[in-house]
Amino acid sequence: SEEKRKEYAKKGYAMNNGEFPIANKSDLQNAIKSFGRAKNPDLVKKHIIKRAKVLDCYDCIPDKWKK
Repeated sequence: SEEKRKEYAKKGYAMNNGEFPIANKSDLQNAIKSFGRAKNPDLVKKHIIKRAKVLDCYDCIPDKWKK
């Protein structure tokens, strides 16, 4: 919901506009699958990687994204 996205954005779980909410591993996997629809891929990728590290799921990140 829009309210939940705003809450997640405030907590840092989602991007500032509420897109790509990632509160758990399942959300992380969904965000990775949805990455192709990102309007700003560089920012979205940084957000996904940051959340993966916080959730201790860095191994979920595609190898080609890792530096």
